[in-house]
Amino acid sequence: MNNYASNSMNEYGASTRPGSTRPGSRFAPPVRNPEHAEPWDQISDEHRNEINDCFHLFDMNKDEQLDFSEFRYALQALGFSNLSRPDLIAAFKSAARPRPGWTPLPSLPNQPPPPAAPGVVDLRLSREGFQTIAARYVAARDPREELLKTFALFDRGGKGVITVDDLRGVVKELGEDVPDNELHSMVEQFDVEGKGGVSREEFLGIFLDR
Repeated sequence: MNNYASNSMNEYGASTRPGSTRPGSRFAPPVRNPEHAEPWDQISDEHRNEINDCFHLFDMNKDEQLDFSEFRYALQALGFSNLSRPDLIAAFKSAARPRPGWTPLPSLPNQPPPPAAPGVVDLRLSREGFQTIAARYVAARDPREELLKTFALFDRGGKGVITVDDLRGVVKELGEDVPDNELHSMVEQFDVEGKGGVSREEFLGIFLDR
């Protein structure tokens, strides 16, 4: 692929998080390694950086732990906003531990006995626990979904193809100065049918076939 085209698409599709040391590609496909069963070993370095950035961003009191609300917002920032609350609670409880100093409430006369185990509000999730849960969701995600979201960012007006005009607009937003002949070359390189733009299928092939 034309190096500038690849770099421009990755830069435009990147989501830079506050406090991040590098941008994270929104559509970098997971690196699936059959020799490793752990999700953390299956995902790309880019995704690992995003997960770590999200943990530190939403660890509001900087105690290296997330409560349930922080955990939920961190996953939303990673793009997992459609998870049901029961699924979120189950995932959180699977790796969380009681907050430091937690003890069961004392029993009161004529009242049902208090729970012997901590509730969700009394649990905290470590960085390693968050990494495990987030990596599991990332590894299970279809990379085509992320690519198609990025395609839609390029395809101004929903035409179904990325044209030279689309690329020209992206290049301008990135503050780059690229000659028109190079923009035409980018499109012509992958416009197999000569229709004047790169289709969704061709766009997927640029990244998934690398």
